[in-house]
Amino acid sequence: MGKKRKKSSTCYWLLIVTIALLGFGSVMVFSASSVMAFSVEGDSYYYLKRQLIYAFLGLGSMAAFSRLGYQQIRKYTRAVLLLSIVLLVLVLFPGIGRTAGGARRWIEIWGFTFQPSEFAKLAVVLFVADLLVKRKNDLKDLTQLIIPLSPLVIVVGLIFYQPHLGNSFLICLTVFTMVYLAGANLGKMLGLGFSGVIITLLAVLVSPYRRKRFFAFINPWDDSRNTGFHIIQSLLAFGSGGLTGLGLGMSHQKFFYLPAAHTDFIFAIIGEELGLIGTLCTVAAFAFLAYLGIKISVRCRDPFGRLLGSGIIFMIISQTVINMGAVTGVLPITGVPMPLVSYGGSALIFTLAGIGILLNIATSEGKIRRKRKPKEKDEDDHKWGRNSGTHISRSGASRSLRVIR
Repeated sequence: MGKKRKKSSTCYWLLIVTIALLGFGSVMVFSASSVMAFSVEGDSYYYLKRQLIYAFLGLGSMAAFSRLGYQQIRKYTRAVLLLSIVLLVLVLFPGIGRTAGGARRWIEIWGFTFQPSEFAKLAVVLFVADLLVKRKNDLKDLTQLIIPLSPLVIVVGLIFYQPHLGNSFLICLTVFTMVYLAGANLGKMLGLGFSGVIITLLAVLVSPYRRKRFFAFINPWDDSRNTGFHIIQSLLAFGSGGLTGLGLGMSHQKFFYLPAAHTDFIFAIIGEELGLIGTLCTVAAFAFLAYLGIKISVRCRDPFGRLLGSGIIFMIISQTVINMGAVTGVLPITGVPMPLVSYGGSALIFTLAGIGILLNIATSEGKIRRKRKPKEKDEDDHKWGRNSGTHISRSGASRSLRVIR
């Protein structure tokens, strides 16, 4: 009974913090977008209405995936990844892909836009979790994983070509973390990681646009009216907010001073209207979400469920950290929105779908344990226990917490 209560309480709190962030995000989207929506669309509630539609669809996807067994989803990981590649290719075709801000990242359907890269992120996590469990004996020699992981090069390359360096980097970082959590040698992983950093820097330096954005992050005041404009306006929003903020709906920066106020820079509006207290509460909510996701992943006895849950929660939290870092001037601007809070359809729907899978992992743990025979249970604990070197086993929970955070 005690274990059952603990599991239900974890799911209960995961639902509470998710709904709380979703509701808070809807309020902040309305506050940040009302001026622009009235000026451009003639309706102050334009973006709020669309956000509520996305939230409704996202909650539906969360409910569906929380009931659909994640082991059932596992059967279709390759098909899901292939579908994501097809969609990423379709984006590149004129007439199908929609261009905005110099990037072609969206497919427009019935007046609503769909961003395939958001679907691809979840597809990659599913594919990698399944692959690493099947090929766990190849983790000692990472060269054995080069060919099996090669489809990810296509996914990352297509997203990078849109261009969307932020999502490309996020996928690579998530795959890197999942391979390490599966039991790969840290020394070898650091070598691959260093190579990835070099490639990323080269990608930044060879593109004049990315190079300007990068140097703007280092010194935004050097080009305050162009590449450094976003960061400066964002910092002004935080500075004017002070400890308690100007009050909900009282932002000055949303009056066409801060670009993308309701999407990538919504955290700055939170800082301006709700002050330091509001930003710290937002950070605390995401920290609690991370704790719950890690707790669910570490407790899961099924190797695929552990890796899948770890990959999903790591991707959500790392995206949050990247967004907050960019808005506060700690990291370069990458165009990555804040999960559950920023305006956006595809990102919101697939983030909630991922949380639905986390809920399913938590509720399926007892069913898997009851179905497993004692002998199979002992063999699985031996394979994925301390002697196997995996970093997300129950005995290595504290180590996995440090890695995922």
